[in-house]
Amino acid sequence: MEYTIRKINIKENLSLVDELVGELHLSEKEMNSHTADWPLIRENYLRFMSECEEENNGTFLIAETEGRAIGFIFGYIDENDDSNFELGDADDLYVSEGYVKPEYRKQGIYSALNEAFETAYKEDDIRRIYRFTLCNNHTMQSWLSTQGYSPVRMMYEKWL
Repeated sequence: MEYTIRKINIKENLSLVDELVGELHLSEKEMNSHTADWPLIRENYLRFMSECEEENNGTFLIAETEGRAIGFIFGYIDENDDSNFELGDADDLYVSEGYVKPEYRKQGIYSALNEAFETAYKEDDIRRIYRFTLCNNHTMQSWLSTQGYSPVRMMYEKWL
């Protein structure tokens, strides 16, 4: 299957971003029952993403085939500050969101999105790339390990 990857602006493509991030959100809700319903957080989350794009050199890439968006990746630079307790003075690159529609998975699309995303920041002074995934998202964990990522911290939650 042939597809292209291109950068889009969130505000200029809000309905498309809403569709893609909304689908990711539903997928995440299936794995985490504490995930809020998309309609409840949609407006604020899309605003937050747009602000990260504008204020933190964010990049939203989509994969398309035959004029249809089939996946995306979004992230931004998380600037280092003097509260840092890890080695290095450069900034971090945070991969905030990523998703490929189920019918297009296992075709290398997410890997291509990720490669294009990392390439977009190759001229920036980046010390590490980081991202989060759910503990029960074994598919993503496996993929991350093939890409050179390794788990460093685990977040524990206690819902009250």
